[in-house]
Amino acid sequence: MNRSGTTYLLILIVGLSSLIVALATAMLKSSTGACAAEAALAAGAAFATAFGLGLGVLGALRHRT
Repeated sequence: MNRSGTTYLLILIVGLSSLIVALATAMLKSSTGACAAEAALAAGAAFATAFGLGLGVLGALRHRT
């Protein structure tokens, strides 16, 4: 697999792990008695944060030669 294919695979892994973080956040938030809208908002924020951090790490590792 070339470097471009590896990059796409790593971005997919970051996306899927961010999705797992978002689902866990939604389950934890709803278990505390929060309504569905609050749980979805917290899950969206968790997804965006995890995805942004993951892409930042990938970018830092890419330029680290």
